[in-house]
Amino acid sequence: MKRKILCALTLTLAFMLSGIALAQKAGVAKPSVPKGWSFSFPDGNPDTGKQLFIKMECYACHTIKLPKESLAARPGKVGPELTGYAVLPKEYLASSIIKAHTVVAAPGYTVEKGKAAMGNYNHFLTVQELIDLVAFLKHDATTPAK
Repeated sequence: MKRKILCALTLTLAFMLSGIALAQKAGVAKPSVPKGWSFSFPDGNPDTGKQLFIKMECYACHTIKLPKESLAARPGKVGPELTGYAVLPKEYLASSIIKAHTVVAAPGYTVEKGKAAMGNYNHFLTVQELIDLVAFLKHDATTPAK
């Protein structure tokens, strides 16, 4: 009986090892990033982003001055003024919206307890809304939206 069990175990192990060897020979490729691939944050619609900024009441915490108006934060605002943020990379702005961060671009703005006070808005934004909101922030506040 012991001999039959030992034989069965040996055969099972041999099949497993041959299966692994065949899989390796079959060329099961590991995924890799294609040569020349890169990602850059897409352009969005700044007008749609402005409407989202208003709809989501971002002005409750952030002021942004526009050519013919100012979306002013309520007294006791939490976040930094966003006027002039157009100089920042789109990827940084997107990252600032979708995740709490430990470094804030606003001069003199302090981070408490290791991260910014801004909440998590990932459950409220579609990818397109994020793209458009970043387009609004990237829009030069000294020129009207096109």
